[in-house]
Amino acid sequence: MQFSTFRLLSLSLLCLLLAGCGGGGSGGDTPKPEVDQAPPPSYSPDSSDGTSDTSAGASGSQSGGQTAEGSSSRVRPGDYASVANCPLIAGNETAEFKLLFIDVDKAPYFNEIVDDAIHNQFQALAPFRDFLGHFAFYSLALSGSDALGCEKTGNSSGASFACDDDKVHQAILQQCDIDDIHGVMKVVIADTGYGASGGEIIYLGSDSNWPDTGTALYNLRNLVIHEVGHNFGLADLYDGGVNADGSVVTGWPSDLSRQWRNLDGPGCGKWCSSFKPASEYTQSASAACQTFESKHSCISYNRNDDGQCETNDDGTVTCCAWSEDTVDDYFGGQCTPAWGEENIGLDCLQGAGCFYGGSYGNNSWRPVKSVSESIMYGAVQSDAFDSVSERALSEAIRCCGTADDSTASCAAFRDEFSLFLKEHQPFKDRVGSCGFN
Repeated sequence: MQFSTFRLLSLSLLCLLLAGCGGGGSGGDTPKPEVDQAPPPSYSPDSSDGTSDTSAGASGSQSGGQTAEGSSSRVRPGDYASVANCPLIAGNETAEFKLLFIDVDKAPYFNEIVDDAIHNQFQALAPFRDFLGHFAFYSLALSGSDALGCEKTGNSSGASFACDDDKVHQAILQQCDIDDIHGVMKVVIADTGYGASGGEIIYLGSDSNWPDTGTALYNLRNLVIHEVGHNFGLADLYDGGVNADGSVVTGWPSDLSRQWRNLDGPGCGKWCSSFKPASEYTQSASAACQTFESKHSCISYNRNDDGQCETNDDGTVTCCAWSEDTVDDYFGGQCTPAWGEENIGLDCLQGAGCFYGGSYGNNSWRPVKSVSESIMYGAVQSDAFDSVSERALSEAIRCCGTADDSTASCAAFRDEFSLFLKEHQPFKDRVGSCGFN
């Protein structure tokens, strides 16, 4: 797969309708693939199997949040999943958050990928490094991908494979004693080619055709921690482009996407105190979009003779998108930028702004402009989380990783976050002591 084709490949899949992401640096003379686009989407609420995977034909199944009797109940403060008789490779088994790395059929570079995730991601990147004592890491080998229901997806958008979640859970429980399998984060790694998706189980593709460890770690840089970020309430911040009819490729409807902790409505009130009006939205390459009143004039702007959107130097689309039945609640019309690069936020959290677009192509608003500014925008291209995502992660780790519910801020957060998990994140019902079991 060529990294430069990510955007087109992800568009074709989403038009039929779930982050993946990749890349990173390594030392020496290791060959590095070209990376000039934002990574493809890693999940979608419309996936038929209830997981976070976009893959056509994947056989994962949703089974989170249910007791043996089929009912669900709130996780109590201080109630964490326990893991025993499972190889602990880092951290303490009493840690609140457990993460299990699963090697399917001796996946290439498995040990190196796990070591990199622990030492260069969790231990090195804020805010996870500040809460490292709250995490325990385990490793487990499983064999027989067919028996686990694993299938290649045949696409390069999101994970390159997915398995049957229930079968993976059953195989884990045959080796480890875990009182609530849904209370453990799981990263399944297999030899299937580049790609990843977040969800109840995170699927991460390695590739035996990669020539060496440096290439593997370059391709998968910050990918594990990006996908774990989804479990803690963060959305992808990149775009998915524009359909041939002028509509934006949409992963999540705006009313759902704005529930994610690093996306918002116009003005980004979650992290900005004010914003400039649409009448002052004039600097962006696609600022003219709000002036077009007909579909023809809207979708003709900044497109080539083949109808494809023009892009700027970093590959960002600069054309317009048309909504057949919705008037945008900021621009006040049916024609909007396909992707915004102009900051409307005022008095925002340091390092953040308010930019149109998020969750790969709907009318939500994101905190950063480009891929280099956040691991949730471009894992390969970025060295850190943006300030909004970092703050959201810190709050979730602190409040879902504590037994002290007497703190007013955490009590309110737990209520809100558990409701978010139940109603707006359909593939992960429990994180630490937040959510349902």
